[in-house]
Amino acid sequence: MPPSHREPPEKDTPAFNYDADSEWRKKPLTPAQILVNDIRLERFRHDREPLLEVIERSTPTLIPSTAAYVPSASYIRATNAATNAIEKQRFVDLESDYGWLRYLRLQKHQRTEYDDQNSAKCRWIHCSSKFPEYLHGFLYALSDNDAVVSECLRMLAHVTQQQTRFSKHGKYFSPFFQCLRQNPGRVAAEQYPMLMSIPFCDWTVLGSPPPLRFQVDRRDGFHSSKSTAHLLRSILQHFYRLEDTGDREVLQVCAKHKPWATDRELDLKVRQWYGHYPTALNVDELWILAIDAEHLVTFSSNQTWKSRWPPLQLTSRISDISFRSIRNAYYSAGMAHNQEYTAMDHASACLNGAVGMLHRNFWPDMVLCLTDRYAGYLTHLQYRLHRSPSTKLVMDLMAAQEEMNIVIQITQQQVDMIESLRTSLGQKEVGDYGLAQAPSPTSGRPVSASQTSHVELGGLPAPRRRATYRQLSTSQLIDPLSQMLDNLHRELIDLQDLRDNTDRLVTRTIQLVNIRLEDHGKAILVFTIVTIIFLPLNFVSSFFGMNFADIRNTTRKQSLFWIVALCVTAGVLGASIFLAFSGGDILEQLAIWRDTRRERLMTKKTIMRQTRLNDDERSFKVHRIDRGGTYG
Repeated sequence: MPPSHREPPEKDTPAFNYDADSEWRKKPLTPAQILVNDIRLERFRHDREPLLEVIERSTPTLIPSTAAYVPSASYIRATNAATNAIEKQRFVDLESDYGWLRYLRLQKHQRTEYDDQNSAKCRWIHCSSKFPEYLHGFLYALSDNDAVVSECLRMLAHVTQQQTRFSKHGKYFSPFFQCLRQNPGRVAAEQYPMLMSIPFCDWTVLGSPPPLRFQVDRRDGFHSSKSTAHLLRSILQHFYRLEDTGDREVLQVCAKHKPWATDRELDLKVRQWYGHYPTALNVDELWILAIDAEHLVTFSSNQTWKSRWPPLQLTSRISDISFRSIRNAYYSAGMAHNQEYTAMDHASACLNGAVGMLHRNFWPDMVLCLTDRYAGYLTHLQYRLHRSPSTKLVMDLMAAQEEMNIVIQITQQQVDMIESLRTSLGQKEVGDYGLAQAPSPTSGRPVSASQTSHVELGGLPAPRRRATYRQLSTSQLIDPLSQMLDNLHRELIDLQDLRDNTDRLVTRTIQLVNIRLEDHGKAILVFTIVTIIFLPLNFVSSFFGMNFADIRNTTRKQSLFWIVALCVTAGVLGASIFLAFSGGDILEQLAIWRDTRRERLMTKKTIMRQTRLNDDERSFKVHRIDRGGTYG
């Protein structure tokens, strides 16, 4: 029986097993790896104006049970969209693998809050894997213009090949954005489709990179040459492209410095937000494919796959924090000028959520931000510097400086990419994507459309901004791209200041180590001279002063002397080496333990003193009351 006439399995329940169906097993992508969200205009309260909200849609409810079985009409569409035999066969393969994604297209554009639930302003689709093949599949399936899809696919293949970088730890994209039309016009609709890629830093919660749950080709069961994934890499793997850094991963600052170990309040917050203790720093990529004004697809590693816990991960951060902040600015001005919320507006929210993942300058409620992590570790190293400067301390400072240089490089790449994107979008008309050309009369910077709402236009007062969600970003700008750049510049300045402080700490530590080595060298010279003179004399006198035949009052021969001498020599030598290389750390731990014990004793004494004062005060009250008086 041909596949088109088989009886498909029932898919009414949410627990549908796509791997159990023979047709779904042939697909490189299934609905289980996709998260669909609609940006809709909702009115939850009658006394409030409608607001844009992110509404999650259940993927099985959007896709019929027959989606795995490709109808003949779809193959006809695929062949008609191509111009030559090679492209026709390519489109047929795309239709067979990714044609079912067409069911995810938005059925109706929402105009008012009273439209039905199948309508929306924009549809955001998040994919949990990063295969370059998926870009072609989504672009082919979700595009509604067959006349330009062939041109866009050729441009997409060229862009992905041009921007792919190779390393020992897996392929990755360099930061870029590119319109997939060869000659885009000035009209906003002609800028679609657009592809973006930007790196961002994220914690590893469980101590190691997540398992390659969806990074493996489902059809082959391994990383095949025809479908190479862009893997999640550690911060050292991101920088050292051809070096094996496995032996250095445990020496990361985030692995050695654990501030929650001495801070009970921070410990509770970290476990509440992350579920586990973050132990390493990784570099992930966010791919954004804006297909048209109503459809946006994002791709990231499976560490951020459909994450609702911990809430600091990517998709939750975008929908719960970044989108709401941008929505506030959008509603303060965009709706006043009848501006629609498009896929490019939501791309700004996705970029905001990715680049601000670990930065307090984006969200002041950040529990464990990256800058504070390095600052706390450098404070710990500075404490060690005052107590016992050593060459090991210099190595720790240089390792921390190395990691900060990598983070600064990634942040600079983010700044350059977003600045280029803002410049490209700023060449359009005022109001497109929420950007404008006109410079500010005070600063000379470009003024966004949302900023123009706070001035009088045409003699009419601007509408007052309606705060629907507390603004978590520290930036006072309203335009999303300008706000991102402002926050990134602040974060970059903080990281550069920490790096400069590390330079000064390294220089100071080396100077102190050299001063101590100079004093130690004089003492070592004295001991060396004495040892060179008297050690041979002691050995000769001791050896020739012995009875060569035997040792008196024993039944043992002279071999006992050599056994005891060699064992004592080995023991003394081993203890000397251990104390030479680890004695400083032991003394430092003892000093820390002593200071900690002293602080605990002081705290205990303070509590006891306060308790005694409270008891005395309570006794005084009772005594006054017994005497018939009143207290106070």
